[in-house]
Amino acid sequence: MITLNYPEIPAEKKLVAATGFFDGVHAGHQAILCNIVDEAKRQNKKSCVVTFWPHPRVVLSKDAETLRLLTTIDEKTEIISKLGINYFYLIPFTQKFSQLSAKQFFHNILIDKINISQLYIGYNHHFGHNARAGFDEIKKTGMKFNVDVFKTDEISCGRHKISSTIIRKLLETGDIEKANSMLGYDYCLQGIVVHGNRIGRTLGFPTANIQPNAYKMIPQNGVYAVKVKIKNIEYNGMLNIGLRPTLNNTEKSIIEVNIFDFDEDIYDITISVKILKRIRNEQFFASLDLLKNQLKQDELTIRKILIDNG
Repeated sequence: MITLNYPEIPAEKKLVAATGFFDGVHAGHQAILCNIVDEAKRQNKKSCVVTFWPHPRVVLSKDAETLRLLTTIDEKTEIISKLGINYFYLIPFTQKFSQLSAKQFFHNILIDKINISQLYIGYNHHFGHNARAGFDEIKKTGMKFNVDVFKTDEISCGRHKISSTIIRKLLETGDIEKANSMLGYDYCLQGIVVHGNRIGRTLGFPTANIQPNAYKMIPQNGVYAVKVKIKNIEYNGMLNIGLRPTLNNTEKSIIEVNIFDFDEDIYDITISVKILKRIRNEQFFASLDLLKNQLKQDELTIRKILIDNG
């Protein structure tokens, strides 16, 4: 996959494209993107994803402090690159860009810069200034430039339609397995390992404290079975997200992972934690011994879960 930043121009012309923010690149997004890959191959053309960064709410100061994203730009790029997309076209979202009408966006970027022949959008996607243009207007605009515009149908998981909003709600309640089924992959926390207070080491459960992106969506507090990737090697582990009420009851949730059968210095290294299953709530223990005994039980439970999951 070739990543281009606006105003670069792709080498090929008449690309089959999809546009959107694609937060999470969930199963619904993946269906759109796989569709353009297949259609581009059928027409002997190239496929292109057109997306934006940062999130409009950050730039426009619309409740940015409450914004929580399923994927950072690096995570989004990595997921999309695995789908067979030819071009990943990244547009910096700025105040000036936010003022473009749907017609201006279509003409100035999709036609003049990227040179698309077909455009696919999600069932509820809007673009242009204040997101005013829905599918009908986008389709009419496309016709003016001889571009076919297609709207993809919503995709459901069980009784619920798949959307980034619903996935965030599932993560808020700790339903990581349902969230993963909607994502089409295991939800991941990625961050730099920072120094903690080393209490876990004294209990026999040393942990790596992770500092993720400030806007990253963090699942509900609790203990989780996880897979940890360090320097392209994957390890089993257990993740705790919470306020650590038995130790010091912090004001802000701490994200710390105990990596099984691992004892290396990884401070200041970026690691990735895939979250597979939530096993219990965070809870207070009357003594460190009781906490230690529970951690031993958690490890046994999680090792079995990870064995069963292969």
